[in-house]
Amino acid sequence: MKFALIGDIHGYWNKEDIEYFNESDYDFLFFTGDLRGNPKLGKVSFQGLTKRAYMIPGNWDGTSLSSVIGEVLQSKVLIHTGHWGQDRRLRKLSNRVKPITILGYSSVILSQEMDVSLIVGRPHAMGGGLSFSPHMKKTFLVTNMETSIEKYKRLIDGTKEKNLIFLSHNGPFGLGSAKNSLYGAEFKKEGGDWGDIDLTEAIQYAKSIGKKVPLVLSGHMHHSISKKKERETHEYTGGTFYVNGAKVPRIREGKHFHTKIEWAGGSATVIPMWV
Repeated sequence: MKFALIGDIHGYWNKEDIEYFNESDYDFLFFTGDLRGNPKLGKVSFQGLTKRAYMIPGNWDGTSLSSVIGEVLQSKVLIHTGHWGQDRRLRKLSNRVKPITILGYSSVILSQEMDVSLIVGRPHAMGGGLSFSPHMKKTFLVTNMETSIEKYKRLIDGTKEKNLIFLSHNGPFGLGSAKNSLYGAEFKKEGGDWGDIDLTEAIQYAKSIGKKVPLVLSGHMHHSISKKKERETHEYTGGTFYVNGAKVPRIREGKHFHTKIEWAGGSATVIPMWV
């Protein structure tokens, strides 16, 4: 099977992408979210895309500016007032990105023959704990990281497939605390691990009950951490390839970025590509 991971778009998507992916031999396209970008670029459109595609909403998808600022500042007032209208914004977003399917806390059978399902994780995750808690509580009955872990476990228990591929916006905790680590906090002087513990627990639980997890696909933590330095883009450990697809901007000098992934039932092949 062949997959394309398209990291945080932030406005950098056009007809050339649609033409390229339609003509490709990818079986699925996976989007890590964060569609919003520079207003000068206009709204992205996926009209005409023919590949099967799934997306997890990022922290900029269906949220408001005030709620995002509230999360950064940890302001309960801004988080709660910014939550108003999020359901309506997400419905509009879901219609706008068709034919891409937006999912959260969901599973999709990718191939019965290959015995593999996709697990789509917690929407809008931006590290540092449970993000956008009013929406998480109202929509998913998730009130903290513990209830998120339990929701992940129930989701995993409901899958019959042996192999599970995870799709999330932010990546898991435990892959390093250096600024250039896969999900390292480059915005902190001391660095730190900015991955999500509920996702880590979900992956470990899946393995503990006999599932295989060949791939964990995420974004959010942009590759560029300074003008001269970039973070790691993928890492193989414990039988799993962890892939961060967030090259921002993903269009430079006429070249478009995505991550090519091939999987035939064993270890995956991961290739960052400019085309």
